[in-house]
Amino acid sequence: MVAAAALLSWFLVGLQAALMRSFGVGKTVRSDGPESHLAKAGTPSMGGVAFTLAAGALYLLAGADPLAPVFLLAAGFGLLGLADDLGGLYGRPLKAREKLALQLLMALVFAGYALRVVSYTPWTGLDFVLIVVAVVGAANAFNFTDGLDGLAAGVTAVILLPFLNLPLAQVFVGALLGFLWHNAPKARIFMGDAGSQLLGALVAGLFVLEGKAWYLPLAAIVPVLEVLSVVVQVAWFRRSGRRLLRMAPLHHHFELSGWSEAKVVFRFVVVTAVATALAVQLWGGGG
Repeated sequence: MVAAAALLSWFLVGLQAALMRSFGVGKTVRSDGPESHLAKAGTPSMGGVAFTLAAGALYLLAGADPLAPVFLLAAGFGLLGLADDLGGLYGRPLKAREKLALQLLMALVFAGYALRVVSYTPWTGLDFVLIVVAVVGAANAFNFTDGLDGLAAGVTAVILLPFLNLPLAQVFVGALLGFLWHNAPKARIFMGDAGSQLLGALVAGLFVLEGKAWYLPLAAIVPVLEVLSVVVQVAWFRRSGRRLLRMAPLHHHFELSGWSEAKVVFRFVVVTAVATALAVQLWGGGG
């Protein structure tokens, strides 16, 4: 299933990139980002739509699966990300409070279901809060991670490897491999919020329903550090009027410190592989 998803994703992502280029639809690059990123202006985005279609088609063909609620959760976050991407094209991206409200709504519904399947503490209310925080936090953390060619897709593929015995993980690992063919530096297409928010919700939902939520912050150490770098940078600047990092999220700090984009991606994926392997060792085996 991994190979089939990779091939279908490779085709659909390539097709989407070609169609978007032919219509002149490309991403606007923020002017206050690293100077090297200005050359990426005009690159098609929303590649998350194509690789999700590839993964979704094969997942549905696989038949009934107890992890279907995770797929639905991820799809919901993907649609929210797509709405934000499309809004950005027309100069009206979703406001932060609008996105957060919808993220919370979907996470609340998922948490209500998850509590019928798993338990992490003796207190149901605390479990409910933990699941909601895990889902919303992961969606936004993976969104911050999506800032370099191949970074979010590479990190997510590694995090999903321990669950490769599950059809849901198989189709998304394959879909991400197909996407990475086109997203490797210099990217022909970006995944956009349609992909990054979906991947964060997918990973969080999978860890939650598989009873591994406590290990999520370790396996997803890179997204965790990415979102923490933004929080710390903002707090430090408000307090002192100076920047603690050269730029946030964290991957931009290393870029401006002299690392090439490819080196940042490669090393962040290596860190993810080590952290995920440690998480698997701590929980005592694979998915």
